[in-house]
Amino acid sequence: MKTLLLVLILPLVLVGCGQNNNLPTQDDIDEGIEVAEDMLQEIEGEYQVRGSCNTINDKSHCLDYIGSFWTEQQMELNCGAAGTFSKNTCPYSNNGGCQAGAGTITESVVWSYDYGGQPITGENVKYEAMACDANPLGKWVTPDRLFLNN
Repeated sequence: MKTLLLVLILPLVLVGCGQNNNLPTQDDIDEGIEVAEDMLQEIEGEYQVRGSCNTINDKSHCLDYIGSFWTEQQMELNCGAAGTFSKNTCPYSNNGGCQAGAGTITESVVWSYDYGGQPITGENVKYEAMACDANPLGKWVTPDRLFLNN
């Protein structure tokens, strides 16, 4: 992981953004790596939904914010005018949902619903799950499996 971060960060450090010849010290580089590692740290313990963005009436989806990155302000900004922000969880979904960033500080789940403005039913549920699983950071989950560890 450190090697990957160094490969990504080192060229930026060496090239810099301007003509300043003051290169960062090794301590500065190490501190940058530590910050990046902290941002990628995994959460442990039980899942805790911090809030949600409900778009069921229009889009038949609802987003649960789980990772520690999601402060109330971050959730409200992310939800914006697209949906209704709440400090509660999304309603139970019979379809399941796409979990993104599992175990990271930015973890979230977009739940799919068979009712609302654009119901996801039949084969469309299968296709939505396939699209989710095709994303390297995505995994199709059911509420029971995610929250009850079944």
